[in-house]
Amino acid sequence: MQENTSAAQPASGTPQRQRFESLAQTLEAQRARLRRWQTVQPEYQKKYEDALAPLETVEVELKAKLVACFDHACKQKELTKAERTLASEIAAQLAQETLDAIVLDGTPAECDTDRLKALYLKHGGSDYDAELEEDEEDGEAEDGDAEEALPGAAPAQEALAEIEALAAAGPERLADIDEDRYAQYNQALEAQLAILASEIAAVEDGFKARYHFDPAQSIDPADLMEDLDAEIADAQEYIGELEFELSQFVDMQQVKAWLKAMKQQLAATRRREGRG
Repeated sequence: MQENTSAAQPASGTPQRQRFESLAQTLEAQRARLRRWQTVQPEYQKKYEDALAPLETVEVELKAKLVACFDHACKQKELTKAERTLASEIAAQLAQETLDAIVLDGTPAECDTDRLKALYLKHGGSDYDAELEEDEEDGEAEDGDAEEALPGAAPAQEALAEIEALAAAGPERLADIDEDRYAQYNQALEAQLAILASEIAAVEDGFKARYHFDPAQSIDPADLMEDLDAEIADAQEYIGELEFELSQFVDMQQVKAWLKAMKQQLAATRRREGRG
């Protein structure tokens, strides 16, 4: 009699069935996410290589030229001491950005890397290679402390097939399953979700490493192509700015005016950061 009373309860209200339906929906959503990653990666790679990568090379080469221009400006008597100091600071920053792009990101560019390192040492006061070695040692120490997460044991294919058939069935079929059986199904679903999460993480981490994304950044594969188009537009605009900056160095009076405007802009930025 007790079993009949239990069976008479609404199946949709049992905790294990509710858990089963939730896990089944999550599994389908995660599978769809993995499929999006698998679909978008070749498309992203082609457009990146055809459109964005060449622009990144142009950026690096223009920055390298700017470093040399600022270094030259630091020697000009037409500039005040404060202006030469600002030019030196900009030279150091641009040299580091350019070297990072070449050495760390692997951006191909026709640049004299040794000269860039020498200018970075001259204006920044640091040895780029020494800094790089120190950063690599710190990174290796952090990697050594990380523990690799291992997914649970894979559920049997027969169980998964049974689960998927049940998830697609109508409410009458779902009502025939008792709580103990749902509990077994849920364990299998959780194990499969752990495996799928590991697969997705591997794909995402590989993508971030290849295209130099922040490892902690959250990426939706559905947004990648739109984001790439925005990056291409930003790179084109930035190249225009770099070309304008290079054009200023034909006349030291133009450089003085430009440095004055840049000093005011930096001061305004620091004031905003201070208020923040």
